[in-house]
Amino acid sequence: MNYILFDPPNVEFFFPFTLTRPLGEMRLFGGTIKDHWERYLGKKVSYLTYNQLSRLHPPTWCSSNNVLICSDSMPQQDYNMLNIGDNMMSLKKIQEAWTLKYPNYKPDINSNTYFLNNIISSCKYTASNIDVSSNNLFNDDDGPIIIEEDVVIMAGVMIKGPVHICKGSVIKMGAKIYGPTVIGPYCKVGGEISNSIFLGYSNKAHDGFLGHSIIGEWCNIGAGTSNSNLKNDYSTVKMWNYDKQKFLDSKLQYLGLYMGDHSKSAINTSFNTGTTIGVNCNIFGAGFPRNFIPSFSWGGSQGIKNYNIDKAIEVANKVMARRNVSLTQEYENLLRSVFNITAHFRHKD
Repeated sequence: MNYILFDPPNVEFFFPFTLTRPLGEMRLFGGTIKDHWERYLGKKVSYLTYNQLSRLHPPTWCSSNNVLICSDSMPQQDYNMLNIGDNMMSLKKIQEAWTLKYPNYKPDINSNTYFLNNIISSCKYTASNIDVSSNNLFNDDDGPIIIEEDVVIMAGVMIKGPVHICKGSVIKMGAKIYGPTVIGPYCKVGGEISNSIFLGYSNKAHDGFLGHSIIGEWCNIGAGTSNSNLKNDYSTVKMWNYDKQKFLDSKLQYLGLYMGDHSKSAINTSFNTGTTIGVNCNIFGAGFPRNFIPSFSWGGSQGIKNYNIDKAIEVANKVMARRNVSLTQEYENLLRSVFNITAHFRHKD
């Protein structure tokens, strides 16, 4: 069988993160959605995604036995797959063939207990390898602490599982991390972090609180930046919905910050409960910025301006080069495509 993960029809529900990646690249406890499927199936899978992503993530088709799996699902004993046999079906036909039920925007890390033993055994290093019992600063009573290779944990770090720290990340001195939290590969994190996901290659290297949040790749969170994850009246949090293009009740009491790839905040930035920041934004200034900031925006509570696409790409190139990652022409084309398809959210200069 040849397995392909396809994006759900209303992939806008998962913006800003799926503006720059297939949904299967979203990171959960134990790896990306794709990692979970490949571990379960015992073989590599590819993606069927929308146009601007397909050059970076092309599908691999076989002449027969192609099996399509919606990437908003996780493998279980009764998982659903759509076997299309010898024919390659379009995304439109897939939508017609299968009525999909869409999950909450932020996956529940605790729900993945089905994979827990497999995940732990497949990782090279776990908390048990570094003798948690002799280190009162690591607490795995409520869930495992998984630490992959080439991770640097500096002095005085406190971790309460379940926490998964991916390859090449650095945990700065005195950091406090509460699970469930996932720190993606090659991140630098410090301060206080709770119930959050870093997709990878992003920095929150200084003091400040981050809670119930998802941070994309190539982001930088300035020193002293904090977010609110609970409203003062304890009511449920409204969050921007790209699909409906308005704020909707999330039905969740705790919800923090969603920050798309390549976005940044200056020192001492304060984000309100339920804030969505698009791709390639630069947020600065006193006061709380508004709860939805479109992609390629520059500013804060005093006002927002459009971020010049050429300047944004120039900065992205510099940021990625620092981690020895090249900004390819295909990736530049993707960023320019994101700039165009999100234009209607920005004001006219």
